[in-house]
Amino acid sequence: MKKSFLFLAAIGAITLTSCSNDDFVGQGPGTTPAEKSEAIVFSGGATKQTRADLYGGAAATKLGNKFVVYGTKHTTAEDKTADNDAVVFNNFQVGYTANTAGTTESNSSDWEYVGKQAYDATPTSQAIKYWDYSAAQGYTFYAFSSSDISYPANASDKVSVTKVTTDETSLYNKGYAVTVKPEATLNNLYFSDRVPVAKADYDKTVSFTFRNIGAKVRVGFYETIPGYTVKIDKFYVKNPAEAAITNFAEMNTGKTDYFYASLQNVKRNVAQTLNVTYYDDTDETIENRPKLTQPTGGYYYTLALGNQIIGKTLGTSANAPTWTDGSISGDYTPVYPFEENTNPMLVKLDFTMTADDGSGDVIKVRGARAIVPAEYVKWKSNFAYTYIFKISDKSNGTTGEVDTNGDPTDPEGLKPITFDAIVVDVTEELQQTITSVSTNSITTYAEGAIVNEYNTGKPIYVAISDNSTHSVITPSAIGDANGNAQVYSLDKAATEAEVLGQLTGSPMGITMTAVSGTSIEGNVPLADGTTPAIANVKFTPSAEGYYAYVYTTTKYVAPTYAVQTSGTYNSSNTYYMLSGSGAYYAVSVPNEAAFTANKASLYLKTEAGTAGVYDIKVIKVQ
Repeated sequence: MKKSFLFLAAIGAITLTSCSNDDFVGQGPGTTPAEKSEAIVFSGGATKQTRADLYGGAAATKLGNKFVVYGTKHTTAEDKTADNDAVVFNNFQVGYTANTAGTTESNSSDWEYVGKQAYDATPTSQAIKYWDYSAAQGYTFYAFSSSDISYPANASDKVSVTKVTTDETSLYNKGYAVTVKPEATLNNLYFSDRVPVAKADYDKTVSFTFRNIGAKVRVGFYETIPGYTVKIDKFYVKNPAEAAITNFAEMNTGKTDYFYASLQNVKRNVAQTLNVTYYDDTDETIENRPKLTQPTGGYYYTLALGNQIIGKTLGTSANAPTWTDGSISGDYTPVYPFEENTNPMLVKLDFTMTADDGSGDVIKVRGARAIVPAEYVKWKSNFAYTYIFKISDKSNGTTGEVDTNGDPTDPEGLKPITFDAIVVDVTEELQQTITSVSTNSITTYAEGAIVNEYNTGKPIYVAISDNSTHSVITPSAIGDANGNAQVYSLDKAATEAEVLGQLTGSPMGITMTAVSGTSIEGNVPLADGTTPAIANVKFTPSAEGYYAYVYTTTKYVAPTYAVQTSGTYNSSNTYYMLSGSGAYYAVSVPNEAAFTANKASLYLKTEAGTAGVYDIKVIKVQ
């Protein structure tokens, strides 16, 4: 994982050092504590939303050339008492001036705190600080930065930050109370990891990792329907939406101005009071990282993004989708993190397919629906999420009639539709999910960068959600007679509709081979270090190519046919012939003479069999 750093160095003489990966080891002056007190000095860095780390002047620009440090020292175990949690840096301002490194004892890399105004007005002029070796249990440091604060803090500031030190339940709850006004620049609000420093490390550099406390979201669409172009007509919402949406029928108001989805998310148009605390030591991969708890200013239950998607011809590639904001690359919309979210994202829309062969054939699809499980919409600080929806050749929705809520009343199963919702973290960790909509919604996840879909050698996790209850379905055993989930490798590229045909008696010339090593799991290890409980099928593709996840609701049983060599003609019968690919197809036999002439090739259906109901997701691996 790449990180960005703020460095606290304990040095007496200015010594330049280099860093490798996540470690930066400071060089002491070679003296003992008894011989010389060592000044505490700072330098800074910050992350960009594109995964690159920033240093020097670029980092200073990202942080608005300032950050605030709060630090305490501990004579015995840290317990928040005055003696054992004594404040050393009381929200000191640290400012950046290029080419000033080494001009004072407290400035080793162009960052200075001496003589500046503290954030909370006390002290009015900051003095130099030295490591105190009598603090046997170490120091603890915190830092934050925002372009919307003043020094000292002012009531008119768009962002105000107050250090919380009185919570006795856990050291990790000693964070910040943050008030953010609607006009604040959420993208420029950074908090560092909590950094404890042991006495043995007083002569070493201490690294601070800054993380943007906000999240970002963008949405795009593309289509892969052979022979058609696609335009979105409308999205559906519940109006008004004052609570979490429990079913698609509640989404009964069509809207043609923005992309809409039903999802609980934090309000941006009111002042929010946020609590910044830290992940505890239950998982060392995220320990001490900042996080937000639930805000006090309320929630939206509809997500609205981008006003440039309705009526636009959709792109035909995941690498170049049509973004809801109309931009070439898809601009992100700042949102508040909401890790406590327990609601899935529900999308309901109508769209129009127009044949591109010049015939002018138009098909309107109404009431198409998709679910992204709640586990994949728990937005986290310093993450940017991209949701890409793919319209392909198998899904729900209908070309027939709908009720007053916009839900299908005619038979569902529009043969040419599927949705993919790709969720990508493009900041520090990488996370993607792809949600495919058919009778139920299928979500796939694999850690790694998006290159078309997934890569070889990395596990892929597949979860399926019931479109009626929104709950994740636990698959039964794989590979036996009662199993309802399986993963197949395909010998060539295929669409979901073609795989369905192969499974239900309409051969498409596809060879489907069950993937060995497929298992049922109860958790998914996400890129941010969390492992949410979600029933899933896990497999690891060993080769490039196409794979199909198949969930069976009703197994297909082939009809049986009897050749009519010795039969007699009956005008009420439906007669069939057998194609070269092995499929039976109905033919017209108008009279007895036609029957007699062709009876050696005519078949009569003797058992109807069952049609079979399958949810299918084709996965591309490279």
